[in-house]
Amino acid sequence: MRKTIPLLVSKKVYADHKHEQGKSLTIIIDEAHNILSTSSFREAESWKDYRLETFEEIIKEGRKFGVFVTIASQRPNDISPTITSQAHNYFIHRLINQKDLSTISSAVSYIDKLTEASIPTLPTGTCIFSGLASPMPLKLVIDRLDDDLQPQSQTIRYSDILVN
Repeated sequence: MRKTIPLLVSKKVYADHKHEQGKSLTIIIDEAHNILSTSSFREAESWKDYRLETFEEIIKEGRKFGVFVTIASQRPNDISPTITSQAHNYFIHRLINQKDLSTISSAVSYIDKLTEASIPTLPTGTCIFSGLASPMPLKLVIDRLDDDLQPQSQTIRYSDILVN
């Protein structure tokens, strides 16, 4: 269901929007490595192909209908290369896995080697912005939200869960 429901919703919203004039639509896919993955052990090969072809069509053809896709993933290597190659702007947070770093390196032609080398050591709240919207890669530091506005999604500290 994790792959099927986003597929069906995106396909329906995209098909409906193609007939709208003068409006834009943004589809945001969080945890995209779960939805746009090239490997799947729980679905038939033909269904996987259909899923990827549908999202690839939306990403490649959607711009002419005012449809834009934002993908967020901690595992870019697991996303279809056809999809990652269609992205124009990237917010790159800390990545350590060599396969993910290689994927970013091959997909982002706007990034220099020095900036690329800094990706595994980016601190929390910092990212590299690179793409068509900027003439050069930028290191961005995002201000922390006030405590009462922060989502409850912190990484659990090991020392907090130790039982004495």
